[in-house]
Amino acid sequence: MNTLEASTIVGGLGKPSKMPGKAYGLPAKECNVGSRLRDVPGSVCETCYALKGRYVFDNVQTAQYRRLEALNDPRWVSAMVTLVKDRVSWFRWHDSGDLRDATHFGMICAVAIACPDTQFWLPTKETGVIRRWLAAGQSIPSNLIVRVSGAMVDGAAPKGHAHTSTVHKSTEITGHECPARHQAGKCGDCRACWDYDVPNIAYPWH
Repeated sequence: MNTLEASTIVGGLGKPSKMPGKAYGLPAKECNVGSRLRDVPGSVCETCYALKGRYVFDNVQTAQYRRLEALNDPRWVSAMVTLVKDRVSWFRWHDSGDLRDATHFGMICAVAIACPDTQFWLPTKETGVIRRWLAAGQSIPSNLIVRVSGAMVDGAAPKGHAHTSTVHKSTEITGHECPARHQAGKCGDCRACWDYDVPNIAYPWH
């Protein structure tokens, strides 16, 4: 499988200007947990960044829905591996959107296993998917860090998970504060989101 065929199968990868590597986004409108949280005052999803700005452009929405449909293609894992292996050092799953179900998460784990030299970061609010995966005796590859995201602005980090993230408006910060706002909106040389030794990432509300 060549890269052109692989890109066609998965719907292409993104290259966020903020980040050091590639990313993969799905439509935020289709989030399971996030769709419910959008109606909750004070939640991080109430003013979801992936439902405004460049994310609402027609070409971006078309690409995201194309990727969503592509999850049904049995070649998806192989295609993603073709695009990532030996090509991408740092990868973020879902700069927009979230996990669909355990099958989707299993596909992501399969990609990580096949690409051991790539560091993957998956932020998610689909706590139930992760808990059911682990309860079934399944493991998470060591090069895939899953950060369970807090639901409320200025809320506590989710309990029962080794790696989390929170969003804050106040000056009280728990864990490692994302430095992007002090670095022209970019990660720079920070890789804390992918770091197993960083329990919680605190993102300023925006």
